[in-house]
Amino acid sequence: MSISNAYKYLDDLYKGGLLSKNSDKSYFPSFKLVEYGSIILKKINLREIAHPHLVNLMVKTGQTVHLAIKEGYEGIYIEKIEGPNSLPMMSRIGMKINLYATAFGKAILAHLPEEEIEEYLESVELKKRGKNTITDPNKLKNELKKIRERGYSIDNEENEIGIFCIGAPIFNYDKKVIGGVSISMSAARAEGEKVDEYIRYVMECAKNISKLLGYKG
Repeated sequence: MSISNAYKYLDDLYKGGLLSKNSDKSYFPSFKLVEYGSIILKKINLREIAHPHLVNLMVKTGQTVHLAIKEGYEGIYIEKIEGPNSLPMMSRIGMKINLYATAFGKAILAHLPEEEIEEYLESVELKKRGKNTITDPNKLKNELKKIRERGYSIDNEENEIGIFCIGAPIFNYDKKVIGGVSISMSAARAEGEKVDEYIRYVMECAKNISKLLGYKG
């Protein structure tokens, strides 16, 4: 590599905060690399920490349980536990999924800072995915406000036909939302009292995981 090209790449990394510069104009790795490494470790640990609580949620409800994190403008499944009443679903660990039409996704969006929500709505096209998908940005903002107030979200055939989901947010030690937990069931079998019971279980699960991450709400 030529000296000019090497300098260009080093300067870009310096401007991006990944390198720092000594007084003699030599470069060395910045603490931002440590920060990025910590983020990755936290995501890996989240799955391990959450696992027993997700299993407990599956046992209580008999439904499929998902754990997901926010990755850019999308969510990504990092755990899936199928219950005895599980339905065939397209979800799988490592799969990316939208935030606006999923229960865990809306739970995450609802607890983002207002400017991040606006940025999301300006950047993501709200496409129709199920018969009840919210595709109007203003209606979605109203829905997110309700979710923020009650502490849980519902996906009633918004992402997949025939699937009903309940989601709740997961927070870390500095009170930032980092992911969400949800259960999925047949929309045809979603009934009043049982849904209320499941909502409590999902919120309790998310709360317990958040506490283990140092959250004090």
